[in-house]
Amino acid sequence: MEDQISSCQRCGRELPKRRVKEVVYEEGRERVRMMVCPNCLDQIMNDSQRVRGVVGSEKRAAAHLDRGPKAFQS
Repeated sequence: MEDQISSCQRCGRELPKRRVKEVVYEEGRERVRMMVCPNCLDQIMNDSQRVRGVVGSEKRAAAHLDRGPKAFQS
């Protein structure tokens, strides 16, 4: 069985969908969700002051960041 391919919404790298990670943050009153590769997730979490685990929309777990857009810049 072939794995579906997905791409990181931060760097564009293509990888199997099962390896993509879910990250969420609040923008105003709206929850924003991004799917990123493991490398980008590490960078985003290192740049963020606070990260906590939450239930994901597509994945079982997601990383919730204390701040949004600046954390997603390459």
